[in-house]
Amino acid sequence: MYLTTEQLAERWGLKPSTIKSQRLRGQGPPYYTVPRFGLPLGESRVRYPLPDLLAFEEAHSITPINP
Repeated sequence: MYLTTEQLAERWGLKPSTIKSQRLRGQGPPYYTVPRFGLPLGESRVRYPLPDLLAFEEAHSITPINP
């Protein structure tokens, strides 16, 4: 299972732009970029694998607001 930037922002109670800023600074959980083909126009290409996300939350003592 994967989360999009918007889903992760909702989980943590942040704005999607904050998640994007963290990603651009090399902070935040590991992510993958999905190839453009096969995705609807305008859909986010970034995906956060749930197992990696859970490990990141545990390592950084992050408690999700909306699990």
